[in-house]
Amino acid sequence: MLVLDNFITILKWVAWKRDVFVNEVDKNFTSQICPNCGFHTGKKTLDVREHNCPECGYKTHRDVAAAQVIRNRGVEEYALGHSVSENACGDDGTGALPSYQSVKQEILSASLRIPRYSDVGA
Repeated sequence: MLVLDNFITILKWVAWKRDVFVNEVDKNFTSQICPNCGFHTGKKTLDVREHNCPECGYKTHRDVAAAQVIRNRGVEEYALGHSVSENACGDDGTGALPSYQSVKQEILSASLRIPRYSDVGA
């Protein structure tokens, strides 16, 4: 488990350096939930490769639907209302170095991708 913890720590740091949002989400039931409406479609056997929602009619590849559920969970659980800087400067170990003192961050944008440099004047 130590290797996975190190990987997650490095992943969060690299994402912060590149202004990309990263958040851990619950992986359970991602192939059983419709990413479009949230309906629980039930367990599928591995030979079923397409997601078909009986509730809203949404159809896509099973792996694409699972990835969309993971994305939705990340956005719903944390991203809205938080900036990338907050994620990196908190006491949760996501910054490059351990923080002895938290830096208060103001939310400037709800965007998940914040450009680090501006091309103005170039």
